[in-house]
Amino acid sequence: MKYVLQKKFTFEAAHRLIKNYEGKCTNNHGHSFTVVLNLEGTGLDEKDMLIDFKETKSLKKWIDINFDHASILWEEDPLIPVFKQHNQKLYLCKKNPTSEHIAELVLEEAKKLFENSRIKVQSIEMNETCTSGIRLYS
Repeated sequence: MKYVLQKKFTFEAAHRLIKNYEGKCTNNHGHSFTVVLNLEGTGLDEKDMLIDFKETKSLKKWIDINFDHASILWEEDPLIPVFKQHNQKLYLCKKNPTSEHIAELVLEEAKKLFENSRIKVQSIEMNETCTSGIRLYS
């Protein structure tokens, strides 16, 4: 039998897209992001669980430390010194901070935290609005 565990997290953050992008999103703007973690496996542990939901809090902690109430910016954004001058929380990306790239970062961390001989990260879903998002499969 195959089990897929799903856990949702939220965080508030701002970002702006300036790398090869033209449009409204070049302005720093915020979202209420939703992350959906999907873990899959075929075997249960000694508690008859794929994984205890409380163990997924480690990903939420990482998200909060890095992204919550931060401005997520491309590492070459010319406004970084201004944000730093005003002691603003920043997360700097090697790529444009799109939902796709933020999902890549979360997927990478989820794999470090949860993958083992029984569990695989199936996918990460990243929604920046209630109508727009991306699902990234492992």
